[in-house]
Amino acid sequence: MYFKENIPILLLFAAFNIVILLIGFLDSSIPNVAVTYIFLFNLLIFVVYMIWDYMRKRSFNNELLKLGSLNDIAVMSKGNTPAQRHIYVKLDELRVEHQHTVDKESRKTRENLDELTRFIHDMKMPVTTMKLMIDDLDGSDRQKLSGEWTRLNGMLNEILYLKRLPNIKNDLYIEDIDIEKILNTSIKKLRDICMEKNIGFDIHLHEKNVHTDRKWLQFVMDQIITNSVKYSADNDIVIKSKVTAGRMKLSVTDYGRGIKEKDIQRIFEAGFTSTSDHDDDQSTGMGMYLTKAVCDALVVNIDVTSVYGDYTTVTLTFSKANEFSKITMK
Repeated sequence: MYFKENIPILLLFAAFNIVILLIGFLDSSIPNVAVTYIFLFNLLIFVVYMIWDYMRKRSFNNELLKLGSLNDIAVMSKGNTPAQRHIYVKLDELRVEHQHTVDKESRKTRENLDELTRFIHDMKMPVTTMKLMIDDLDGSDRQKLSGEWTRLNGMLNEILYLKRLPNIKNDLYIEDIDIEKILNTSIKKLRDICMEKNIGFDIHLHEKNVHTDRKWLQFVMDQIITNSVKYSADNDIVIKSKVTAGRMKLSVTDYGRGIKEKDIQRIFEAGFTSTSDHDDDQSTGMGMYLTKAVCDALVVNIDVTSVYGDYTTVTLTFSKANEFSKITMK
């Protein structure tokens, strides 16, 4: 890089010495030895200058090439030449300006999140009141309103968990969990919708206990079972657990709409719903994204297999208790 930057100087030196050689060749009164001495002396001076110039610029140039972010500028040297010092000053000004912009946007984001959180908590009170009023109703009206209430409450919970997600590592309490109680809680929340859609549950748990966080696992199971119920009708959802290679595996299989093969790899993307069912206004595209993020934090592998129009199976593979080396067990 250094020599590419100094190509004009190299060309100037070459042209200057070629002129000297031509003068010595054309003017016979100038001894050839004198021309040779002048040429060699110029060459020596040029080589010494290039070495000195390279050495004083090398450190700064290497640091400049290794910059990974604007924050790295703070630990750079200020350079040994006027040009390098000028570059350093401009870069440092950009770093300071960038940091001010980031801090400003961070404050705005925190304020927006705080306002959103307050709004959601304020919404929770009337939503809870609505649930009590719906429970007092009878017949088909109760089932329909209960279904819409479940969707609304689920969306509010998604937003709350999305806000908590960045700090999930500080919100984990690892303990021995009875998976059957988690499943019963999730199913109970969807009781009215299941009755309306004639959906049952076929549960076979060969292993019931697992080490994980209760609250976040409840959220994961709520999302998985809600999706199964949402896209099924007039059939049973099969839930099984078994132990393979010392790890508990829990699978939830529904025989509803299914997922197209090209969509399976994208279902964990934020905001992705479907490439074919664009008229689906039930999906926000955030549920499975949050589920995958929570599973990653809990060191739980989540896998989805499906045949479109036939079935969908979501499998959770839990880690062994002694594998939570990065999660504090309390």
